[in-house]
Amino acid sequence: MTSGSFWGGRVNAAMQVEVEVEVDEKIRVAVEPAGIGRRRHPGESAPSQPVLLVGPRAAFDRAGVTAWLEQYSWPSVWAGDVDRAKWLACIQRISMVVVAVGETATVWPLIEAIRPVTNSPLVVLADPPAPAVIALVAAGVDAVISPSGGPDEVFARAVALLRRVEDSWKPGVRYLVTDGLRVDLRSQVCESRGRVLHLSPTEYALLTFLMSHPGQALATHTIVRKVWEWPAADGRNALRIFVNRLRRKLGDDPHNPSYIESVRGTGYRFVGNVAEIGDSCQAAADGPAIAPLLDALEKLATGLVCCQTVETATEHLLTCLDETGYTDAMAVFRVQGKTMQLVGQRHMPVRWLDEVSAGVPLRHSYASAHSVLSGETVIFADIAGAGKRFPSTARYSTHSEYHARMFIPLFHGDQVWGHIGLVRRARQSFDFTSTSFFRSATATFALALGRINPSTPTPRPTI
Repeated sequence: MTSGSFWGGRVNAAMQVEVEVEVDEKIRVAVEPAGIGRRRHPGESAPSQPVLLVGPRAAFDRAGVTAWLEQYSWPSVWAGDVDRAKWLACIQRISMVVVAVGETATVWPLIEAIRPVTNSPLVVLADPPAPAVIALVAAGVDAVISPSGGPDEVFARAVALLRRVEDSWKPGVRYLVTDGLRVDLRSQVCESRGRVLHLSPTEYALLTFLMSHPGQALATHTIVRKVWEWPAADGRNALRIFVNRLRRKLGDDPHNPSYIESVRGTGYRFVGNVAEIGDSCQAAADGPAIAPLLDALEKLATGLVCCQTVETATEHLLTCLDETGYTDAMAVFRVQGKTMQLVGQRHMPVRWLDEVSAGVPLRHSYASAHSVLSGETVIFADIAGAGKRFPSTARYSTHSEYHARMFIPLFHGDQVWGHIGLVRRARQSFDFTSTSFFRSATATFALALGRINPSTPTPRPTI
């Protein structure tokens, strides 16, 4: 993108608002203490939430932005027009918005549409005259960066902006949710079946630590060290007392626990299936538009009527979900014997396709298989954090660019037919709105399975 195509002419360097200061590398090394001047690898600065690219894809390609994001594994989503950009900014948290446009007239509608629905830094890639820079900043733009310096300079400036935006560096999980229990990690409020539980700070820390490691037998000394930061010998009795207090407040029977189970000779285990739910994005005062989701469900339902095979129904489901922008990639599996076989997918890596070509075993070490075996939805923000819980899934994902995942079982009557897996590049888990939408879509798909009358599915296992 040249300055002529955007603004109609290049201005003198003296008129630039931002002044570039170049420091000689030899002087920098001489005056800086050892280690302070270490240059951070761009991958270390990757935000948890995606970068929203707005404008012609070719403009980002020419500026080297697309290749830079891929090289350093920065999550990103792309919108080619105003409506799509506003929608993507409404349905998920965005770390930063980068706008690249070809005509002057098109930049203002983009800013007017995006600025009210997100507080994330807004960057315009351009080389305009000083008066235009002033007008853009007044309209809500945080930085105007010339693409002529190359993508390294663009993102060096972008990282400087992100350091000052607290939300860009927070984990992508706000809620821990299990049967009847919800913990809000931001407000530190715990609710049990709609009733607020008054937990002490230690009880809250204990509960969240256990819920963050569901299904794992946690040693007493590990819990004490993480919750109290005491030596294990000093905290065993305190842990026992606080577990009993927490159980009473949760209404949890230690002999038939729904939440906290004692593990003889080890410590404790949180037995419920815990879903990691992301925070809703900051949208306009009137809230995010629901119409696109309703339109997607209508398109899904009407299109499934015409599908005569499982394969065509699956392709239609994936197409409708893909168009919403709620997820970056997805796959549908069908249970066949002791494995799950791939029926259809969108945007999954080639290496992953090779690994699952022979099927995925029905074992609890796979997050996808666990959703089938338990009949429950599995949601987490980052496979790296869920590796101990689902080691086989973590092994499959070693070279994957996707982090946040959701696995929803697909039912045919009271039996599990298969599952759909949805993944995001960002370490931002799916929020309540997206979770409800996907569940509604899969329920609609399940109705079509009954009409198509697939072969008898595997009964839901007893676990």
